[in-house]
Amino acid sequence: MRIVTSPKAAAYIRANGGKVWVWLDPHRGLVGSHTWLEAHTEPPGTSRKTRFTRASRRPHRFRTAEADGIEVHYDWGRLGPPEELQLDLRGFVNKRIEAYWDGSWFVDDARPSG
Repeated sequence: MRIVTSPKAAAYIRANGGKVWVWLDPHRGLVGSHTWLEAHTEPPGTSRKTRFTRASRRPHRFRTAEADGIEVHYDWGRLGPPEELQLDLRGFVNKRIEAYWDGSWFVDDARPSG
């Protein structure tokens, strides 16, 4: 898995402790299911922002990788890792880290292997 961090996201992460946590947040509905990526500069369940989703309140088994001096803690559950994890900074007033799985903001279980 290659980790790509935008310069703005790297600066934000370093200013907030130098660590980022990324985990999956599955959703199910009447017409199908999809899985979002959650990314924060604090572990799940430690603040109001990271307790928001149901996936943040369940136990995680994080693995750690380092890229550009940033410690990335990730939990992909039963899925294999993406080829590329991209981290970017979004928001003007309420800044937040966004994670992208192979260029998408959601995880596709049926992605083609190649």
